[in-house]
Amino acid sequence: MSFRFRLTLLAASAVAVAIVGTSIAVYYTDRAQLVSEVDKELRASLNLPAIQVAVKKRAVRIPIANAYGNQTITPKPPGLLLKQIVLPGSLKAVSVSVAVRGRSVRLTGSPRLTGPPHFFNTVVGGVHSRVLTLASPAANVRITTSLVDVDRNLSRLRWLLVFISIGGAGVAAILGLFVSGRALAPLRRLTETTERIVDTGDLSERTGLRGRDEISRLSVRLDELLSSLESSLAAQRQLVADASHELRTPIATLRANVELLADAGALADDERAEVLHDVRDELEAMTTLVGELVELARGEEADVALAEFRLDEVVHGVVERAARRWPSVEFRMDLQPCTVVGVPQRVERAVSNLLDNAGKWSPEDGAVVEVSVRDGVVEVRDHGPGVDEEDAPLVFNRFYRSAAARALPGAGLGLAIVKQIADAHGGSVNVENAADGGAVLRLQLSPSR
Repeated sequence: MSFRFRLTLLAASAVAVAIVGTSIAVYYTDRAQLVSEVDKELRASLNLPAIQVAVKKRAVRIPIANAYGNQTITPKPPGLLLKQIVLPGSLKAVSVSVAVRGRSVRLTGSPRLTGPPHFFNTVVGGVHSRVLTLASPAANVRITTSLVDVDRNLSRLRWLLVFISIGGAGVAAILGLFVSGRALAPLRRLTETTERIVDTGDLSERTGLRGRDEISRLSVRLDELLSSLESSLAAQRQLVADASHELRTPIATLRANVELLADAGALADDERAEVLHDVRDELEAMTTLVGELVELARGEEADVALAEFRLDEVVHGVVERAARRWPSVEFRMDLQPCTVVGVPQRVERAVSNLLDNAGKWSPEDGAVVEVSVRDGVVEVRDHGPGVDEEDAPLVFNRFYRSAAARALPGAGLGLAIVKQIADAHGGSVNVENAADGGAVLRLQLSPSR
């Protein structure tokens, strides 16, 4: 069952229930109104002229005043008379039955009757009727009228309401099918686009739906997700391509050196030692490159919980380790207490890469690297040649190496990792040249509040 059919079925069912419920309410309301009118008619009959009932030895005369004349009947057993009198005039359908207790009684209308009136339905002579009963000290009075006209009207009303309910449900189903088709058209387009993307694998396609309703908002979010996936996939492919290119040269060099070493008589002892030294250098470079690639591939993993930590303490530990790696460089620190939120291990990696970059570009004699921490900003300044103006926007790209950097060790991934870590922490990183020479790199993190 399609979603459109389910929606149409639910809408038609809801309308049908509403129509049937309304029809039932109309029917019983109208029925109560008609019966109420009949009850009013029966109550009005209490204002008829006085009824004289006298019980004699042979006959009973019941004179009804004014236009109703006299009637004579044969008496029933002593002490009880039951006679139904059909009243003509405006109440032709009304009859009065009087049960007499005693020798004679005179009923003079409602003032002589006691007790509340009681209404009920019954069948009199095969006719559905409405009955009003009242009691007096000498007799019980029962006034009856036919409900044939009421039943006829209610029967017509029932069939009319049945036809209205069936027709209303059918119209609701047709309109529901039309409205659901129009309402679900954007969702159908969204589904078709999604299925097409899954079938073709083309992440560049977009749904293109815009608006303020829920489906349009879902479409916008899906387009944003597709854009993010497309960018991520493109970056992943570029990373694989760049990594393959970067690994090709050291692997080829290692292969050639290993082949030379495998030929025992091809190299002299000093040449063999030199080749072994080159192999160790290449292996170390490849180890560093693979580690950096793994760091880049991790991206913005969400499996590590964020925590508050002292940025100045983390930087102090990183500087001490960098000093051991760069014994010819003097690291001067100006670290002010500062607390940030993030992953300490990754921030350590970013700061370490900044320090390694500064150590690599520092002059051989009298090299000084200044490191400061203030308000969530880590600033690293070297006294090297600085950054060329055309290279400044590109130094944080993966595998980018300026003309001057190609003669130095490295694969151009260190600063790219710094930028990735900064982005993952909602921060930033930038580079500029100092006024008196050297480059200044700033890593901005969000301080804890």
